[in-house]
Amino acid sequence: MGIEKRKYLRFECLVPVDLVEIRGEGEEDPESVLIEDVSREGMRMILDLGPDLRPGGDIDFKVHNPDEKETCSVVGEIIWSKAKDDKLEVGIKLRKMDESMKNKLLDIGYARWLELQSAQNKLKTP
Repeated sequence: MGIEKRKYLRFECLVPVDLVEIRGEGEEDPESVLIEDVSREGMRMILDLGPDLRPGGDIDFKVHNPDEKETCSVVGEIIWSKAKDDKLEVGIKLRKMDESMKNKLLDIGYARWLELQSAQNKLKTP
């Protein structure tokens, strides 16, 4: 196993994203985007685009607050991308995001992590 380079834990959150704009790529913006996991400084997204996104590019998008009808604008930098089946996984370093929204996503991810831990512990105990 390789050495873990991340400073922060990542938590699965599975939150849909709206209004994605990829700057400097010259391609169509994706129609389907999902935040698969999130950490304090970044996130991994799944997009319906081909594998042409390059590290260093900027990405702007809006995330719906799951508890309210408001959206939050996010600006990030593409750190890595790789094809996965017919989708594209993209690692994003967050540059600008409302702290309360980031905390909400982390809370969602942490709650799912706790559920998984509890389920695993139940399987281990006879």
